[in-house]
Amino acid sequence: MIQGHVFEALLDHAVRLQSFYYIHDFFHGFVAPIFLFASGTAFGVSTFKRWEEHTVIGPRFWKRVGKFLGLLVIGYALHLPYFSLAKIIQTATPAEINSWLQSDALHCIAVTLLCLQIGVLIIKNERRFVVLCAVGALFVIFFSPIIWSLHLSGTVPMWLVSYLNNENASIFPLFPWSAYMLCGVLFGSVFINAKEHHHAVSLMQKNVALSAGVIVISLLCVMLPIQLYPAHDFWKTDPAIFFVRLGAVSMAASSIFFAEHSVKIPSRIPVIMGRESLFIYVVHLMIVYGSVVNPGLKSYFGPTLSVVQAIGIFLAIFFVMAIVAYAWYEIKARYATGAVAIRIALSTIFLYEFLTRPW
Repeated sequence: MIQGHVFEALLDHAVRLQSFYYIHDFFHGFVAPIFLFASGTAFGVSTFKRWEEHTVIGPRFWKRVGKFLGLLVIGYALHLPYFSLAKIIQTATPAEINSWLQSDALHCIAVTLLCLQIGVLIIKNERRFVVLCAVGALFVIFFSPIIWSLHLSGTVPMWLVSYLNNENASIFPLFPWSAYMLCGVLFGSVFINAKEHHHAVSLMQKNVALSAGVIVISLLCVMLPIQLYPAHDFWKTDPAIFFVRLGAVSMAASSIFFAEHSVKIPSRIPVIMGRESLFIYVVHLMIVYGSVVNPGLKSYFGPTLSVVQAIGIFLAIFFVMAIVAYAWYEIKARYATGAVAIRIALSTIFLYEFLTRPW
């Protein structure tokens, strides 16, 4: 994730025209599906383990909703055109407002998780919820090319258009990206059931074979001289390409499962970085691209670096992220009250400055 963003923001345009970069771009295209699939799996595992606690409105429900709304707020904050509400109201152009309303990864994750949590609350039955997730995933997968072919601006509010397709240049609209999360929930459900019956290893072995079969069948479908959909972005919305990526992600999940049981890594850093993925995601975006409160590396270097220079920047950011994530994790673990106070203080300062700055 970090490496891909560094290359996208800083690598010289001439370098990107070379053949190796297209190969790099292909493999980097699996990062987002993995990230979203993992988010859905995490939601599924944590939900199915304590199903009854999530089917009622109580402290756990409100804690979850607060986290998901927080993700949404952070997503919009990262897209702010100016660090001043007054300036946005007075001078922001329609293009700047539309850019602010775009759906990015955090928007997609937050809205999908909110819908899933509401679904748990309303349905209450675990099996029906799983069926709903499966139906929802199929709907999103097979209707994405149609949704992306529609011209909705002018008839639908732009904030809603941003969640439906890329007409407002959204990178992660709900179609098709939320389907990776829904599939992650299904994966989590099957995994929890297999683990309870001590069949996790067998499940993962079967999953590798099934995922390979899905990839092969999907690639064969791509080769068929049949066009079922109107003109659409083939590489982002075509169901066959979606299932190729999903199969690869599912195989990666099984590979990680087997690696975890065969390769013991003594360092806590990888585990901590996994748990602090949201923190790393937000901070590294601010470092690379900047935000309304800081200029990013892109504003200093732009797309001018060589491959060696870009790799050097990536390694430096990765090293810094590992240290900072570890430090933040330790602060939360040892000084929970202090960590909450830090969050509240930073949020209050940001909100106060945003609301009171005249320009």
